[in-house]
Amino acid sequence: MPGYDLIIFHPPAHYDFRRKPLFPGLLGRSVEGVQFIKVPIGMLSLAEYQDRHGYKVIVDNLGDRMVNTPDFDVEEHIKNCSAQIFSIGLHFQQHSQGAIEIAKLCKKYHPHSPVLFGGLTSTCFHDEIVEKFECVDAVIRGEAEKATLEFIRACENGRDFSSVPNLTYRNREGEVCVNPMAEASLDIDDFEFIRFDLIEPKTSIYPPDSVNRYSLEVCRGCVYNCTICGGSAYTYKKRLGMKKPAFRSPARIVKDIRKLTEMGIHFVGLFQDMRMAGKKYWQELLGLLQKENLDIERLSLDLLIPADEEFIREVAGIGRQLIFHLCPDTGSEKVRRLLGRNYSNEAIMETMRTCHKYRIPVTNFFSVGLAGETEAEMQETWDFWARLDQMDHEARLKGNYGDIEENVPIGGQILGPIVLDPGSQAFDTPEKYGFKLLHKNFEEYLNALSQPSWHQWLNYETELKDKDAVLEMILKSTEFTIDQREKHGFFGSQEAYYERCCVEAERVIVKEMDRILQMEDEKERNFRIVAIRRNLDQLEKRRMVFLD
Repeated sequence: MPGYDLIIFHPPAHYDFRRKPLFPGLLGRSVEGVQFIKVPIGMLSLAEYQDRHGYKVIVDNLGDRMVNTPDFDVEEHIKNCSAQIFSIGLHFQQHSQGAIEIAKLCKKYHPHSPVLFGGLTSTCFHDEIVEKFECVDAVIRGEAEKATLEFIRACENGRDFSSVPNLTYRNREGEVCVNPMAEASLDIDDFEFIRFDLIEPKTSIYPPDSVNRYSLEVCRGCVYNCTICGGSAYTYKKRLGMKKPAFRSPARIVKDIRKLTEMGIHFVGLFQDMRMAGKKYWQELLGLLQKENLDIERLSLDLLIPADEEFIREVAGIGRQLIFHLCPDTGSEKVRRLLGRNYSNEAIMETMRTCHKYRIPVTNFFSVGLAGETEAEMQETWDFWARLDQMDHEARLKGNYGDIEENVPIGGQILGPIVLDPGSQAFDTPEKYGFKLLHKNFEEYLNALSQPSWHQWLNYETELKDKDAVLEMILKSTEFTIDQREKHGFFGSQEAYYERCCVEAERVIVKEMDRILQMEDEKERNFRIVAIRRNLDQLEKRRMVFLD
């Protein structure tokens, strides 16, 4: 790769996934599928801001290259890269192991180029990362666009980083220095999120065999305080210094959507709830979307709380295929209140009824193993979920949705096990919110995420349920998911049978992996892990042949 001022690497979640057995379990159908290769949208704005100021920059999606090109040599690729600075994204905690391993390679082959981390997880563990990992020279906390520009300029002028805002770094004496935070952005119109020419490979935008879909952010920040969320108002204020969300103007959002459609992207998502900016804002945005002749085939919108008829009616006026996403997480109102989501099941049902009236489907997402949840509350979630699925089924029979999302259950979907986001309220003060943290610092986090099985990545227990009980609740709810999908025609009987077999296999694998990892003989331990992985791969091959 030719010389750059800045190369921004997006790492895989697990650097060794192509040569070491990995068991993603209920988090994903395949090992490759849990590498989280989608680039966070902030990486593009980070790259564009440096490019705008005259620096040569590229976002290099290593995770994508590794998944889609099996013989891609990561080490040789990094060795042949040339850059003044190497930046590595550690936004989502799932990338912890991959980010550190990529940092080691950067420092191995380019010892004189600073290695810079950024992202939410980096921000939460900034001082520990710089103190404990010599392969990381500095971390930019919070917003990175402007701070990275100052970092580049400091590198050009003798590497005095003392005035670079948001920076935690190791000075020449080996001391960890933490610079003050700059004022957070009041709006984000100054940032550009669709400079696809600055990213490689191009499959990073959307996979070649998928729907051409891309999401834009309405804002940076949030007004809500969901206790398990690393994107809550609490986290943005404490970690990023943002007292309130910074919104993009409606005109800028519509301009970007037009650009996307000109590039052949006709399925657009707007993430974050536009209602957070107030009625005047969302009316202006929806008015522009109705007025402009945008070549959108489908638009998806987030609802962070239930919606009233006025809002739903105006959204429907856009005149395109639409879908809403709502995340109640649980059917127990008591448990939902513990999560910081103070709305009722009836409010969700009323939102569903109103959306169906205007022919808009709603996807509801659920988790299990939450604080305050026992089998009784889990049953409440199942019962509520079944009611939503029935409502959705009846709407489909009436032909309300056309061909939208025909192969995806709309009423309820399982997200699988939650992870307490670093920086969330429940992570910072778990006892207050009914959780018990299993991994309290980055090093413990990294060790857990470096283990082969998904059940070892879970970073919490609750005051009511230990880890084994949480895992069993997840497995039981997955079986409920299969039952619902079979009932409503998303799974045939044969596929449902194999899905249930996979869940039962997971029960066996979790227990067997715990037993194997206690073995002292490393050779025997590795042999048995490989054997389990091969058996699972054969099971998946038989499933695909049988269902073909």
